[in-house]
Amino acid sequence: MHSKKDSILKRWHSFRVNPKKCADKWGHQYWEEADGYRVVACKHCPSFDTQASACSINFGSPLRKCVVSSIEAHLYDCKNQDVLEVGFGRFMLARNLIKRSGGTWTGVEPKRPKDEKPEIGKGGHGSATDIPFPEQTFDKVFAVQSIEHWGQKALGFKPSSYSDCIAEIHRVLKPGGTVYLDAPIHFHGHEMFIMGDLEKIKAIFRSDQWKNVQIEKWREDCEPLEPYRPPENCLNKDWPIEITSYPEEEVTKARETGLVWMIAITAEKI
Repeated sequence: MHSKKDSILKRWHSFRVNPKKCADKWGHQYWEEADGYRVVACKHCPSFDTQASACSINFGSPLRKCVVSSIEAHLYDCKNQDVLEVGFGRFMLARNLIKRSGGTWTGVEPKRPKDEKPEIGKGGHGSATDIPFPEQTFDKVFAVQSIEHWGQKALGFKPSSYSDCIAEIHRVLKPGGTVYLDAPIHFHGHEMFIMGDLEKIKAIFRSDQWKNVQIEKWREDCEPLEPYRPPENCLNKDWPIEITSYPEEEVTKARETGLVWMIAITAEKI
């Protein structure tokens, strides 16, 4: 749960976010290439305050700080774009960036009433497997801390197929349209995210439908900041339900040594 102070600071950050300042901060290569991935080490991240030796995002968990930074890095320039958010919730940062940079935000959320139909420029009921818009509607589709839940078993309802979810997103994207999806590793959700199985995650994007599939690794290298261990409720509740396909020794190693970090996935529709 967020503290009252964190909630206020989060809302204030979203209220004040400025696309131009984000462009100045993030409009350059902020990652390093390593083994086919883009690595955003904490000490080289534009959000890192070298004088204070701390993250400059002044609210939220270590994971939330990465989420905020990645949203700023990827969504500060949406001029003349129709952008769809899958699972929009109440977090306004991405929404404000899109609108203030000249884009149009639309959202679908499975928790909204089923009779609340989304329209361009507003949110309504929908999900990753049921986006109620025609083919080739959007220039960009994104989801913040959502994709790991689409195929999750611990939520108490039938998990979605990732191939169906990605196919539905592909359907509503225009040719050349892009997708942005961020998710935690060693935290919760589907087992491939808990176990950090990046090759399996990358494989949900079919090579005949997508190109330029990239995965950024945020905070895997957290020095000089404190490591972030998986919370006990995730280890004891979600993990035993979700993880069924990996060898016990791999699961034990993840439980004993795994640290929470984040990935940001981007891809372009062919």
